[in-house]
Amino acid sequence: MNKRIYHFIFFIGLIFPVSISAQSFLSIEAAQVFSTFKYIDSQGDVDNTYSYNVLGSYSLGYQNTKQNGFFIRANIGMRKAGANLVYNNSNYIWNMQYTDLKAGIGYQFNKWRIKPSVAVSPYYAFLLNANQTINDNNYDIKNNKSIKDSDFGVIIAPGLNVILSNYISIYAEYNYILGLQNIETADLEELYNRGFSLNFGVAFNITKIAKINQPRIVQ
Repeated sequence: MNKRIYHFIFFIGLIFPVSISAQSFLSIEAAQVFSTFKYIDSQGDVDNTYSYNVLGSYSLGYQNTKQNGFFIRANIGMRKAGANLVYNNSNYIWNMQYTDLKAGIGYQFNKWRIKPSVAVSPYYAFLLNANQTINDNNYDIKNNKSIKDSDFGVIIAPGLNVILSNYISIYAEYNYILGLQNIETADLEELYNRGFSLNFGVAFNITKIAKINQPRIVQ
């Protein structure tokens, strides 16, 4: 197994000791992803002419929030990536799909029913499929090994959590996607995933749900 996977699992283990006074949440979320690339050519010049691909993602998540507002979280899901480029009168489109694993820490202001928050989550992504379209011609760039099979980076996520009841809340986040691995396989060239997403989700307070389902002891 890739060493980076071991490191990622080890990182999750470090941040996941759970406090008795904390509350745990399970979440379901979907996102609109605005994905692009950062490309550096063999001369070291950065190409900023790529435009955004508007794609989608979804995930399942777990969050453990302590009384002081700090929380730890983990998500697993599917995320699409790619970009558009017009070059020499040809239209280039990249479409990629990843299995996305992320785990991180954050802070939530607990004084109001609408709770601002911010989180930082390293991610590790496995490439499921990748295609490049040049005008009307389509190429499987995962199969021909012109792009790497994995990616890693950091997601920075400010957001708002709205408490609807003791058991359920909704939230919205802005996720800035900062890919840190060069996913280009060609020598002397570098390609990095970049972009942002607008995430919307529903979270269930499983700590409080579990308490109402506990059998009462009759004395």
